[in-house]
Amino acid sequence: MKKILLVFGFFTIALFFSSCSPNPKKAFESLKKLDGQWKSTGTVVVYESWTIENDSLLTGYKYSKRGESRMILERYRIERDNDSVSFFILHPAKAIGEYRYPLIKNYFDKFTFENPKAIYPNRILLDFENDSVFVSRKENIRSNKSIEFEMKRWEE
Repeated sequence: MKKILLVFGFFTIALFFSSCSPNPKKAFESLKKLDGQWKSTGTVVVYESWTIENDSLLTGYKYSKRGESRMILERYRIERDNDSVSFFILHPAKAIGEYRYPLIKNYFDKFTFENPKAIYPNRILLDFENDSVFVSRKENIRSNKSIEFEMKRWEE
């Protein structure tokens, strides 16, 4: 009886951890929910705009508005290759390079991208409550110094 419980426990734990491991194709398909326009719900209002470019590329940017003008705050790219999905924060035109954050965990529409070598943030989390609400969080490697926005889908 102990052996049966031990084997059952092992398989339960293995199943749990395998469900946390990101499947690149499924993860990217789920991330396509980002396509569209988003607006934060808090006192600081920011907007995000995401576009599906093709089967393996999403592009986006975060901006603020003043009247009819937009000020771009950050540009993003999410790419899928055969065995991974990565979130990129693109530097402004005057800077060199980009920061790459590989997807390290995907569990029930919660995505964790991480790059311990980046200056800040080290971790980017996207947590979808449903197709029209998600939480975007950036933090350091110790899960503090966070910046978080609840984003809701909206039409311009």
